[in-house]
Amino acid sequence: MSKKGSSHPKALYQLRKITRISALVILAAVVIGFFLPTDYRVERSIIINKPHDAVVKALLGGDSLSDWMFVSGGKVDLRQGDYQQGDKATISYDDSKVQGELFFTAVTTNSIAFDVKPKPDVDVVHNTIYISGDNKSTNVDWEISGKLRTGFLSPYLAFFANKIAGRNFETSLQHLKEKVELTQ
Repeated sequence: MSKKGSSHPKALYQLRKITRISALVILAAVVIGFFLPTDYRVERSIIINKPHDAVVKALLGGDSLSDWMFVSGGKVDLRQGDYQQGDKATISYDDSKVQGELFFTAVTTNSIAFDVKPKPDVDVVHNTIYISGDNKSTNVDWEISGKLRTGFLSPYLAFFANKIAGRNFETSLQHLKEKVELTQ
């Protein structure tokens, strides 16, 4: 037999070995995914060098919410007046007629809780913003939590949610800080 013919079975053996190892890695990833949690929690904070009342006004202002809240590919629609418990805000997207919704579940002077349903077919994300401070500076702590239901990828997406979603909240908090600190 020629040298060409003798190397062919060796190449098939190598391909079979690579295919089996790949299948084992994929199977292990799926099995491990069954034991990982699909719920997530993301927290971010910022200190704003303005009084507590000014920060609360910006957080709840119907005309200011869209200025500071970052929505990837869209924005919160403007409205008149301040948001209160039970109020809803619409989220409009640039490239779609589909809209999301933001629903205020609790509003106090020290915390704001709201649920976000980014799109009709997406699960609700629970948000709570805690506000504490004095006449000089205000600490804003924002935390979100939820559960992902995207099949076997859910645990892996939940694992990386802090990094993925965290950037959006950092952007929103920075916009809030800039808006409030630049306002008289």
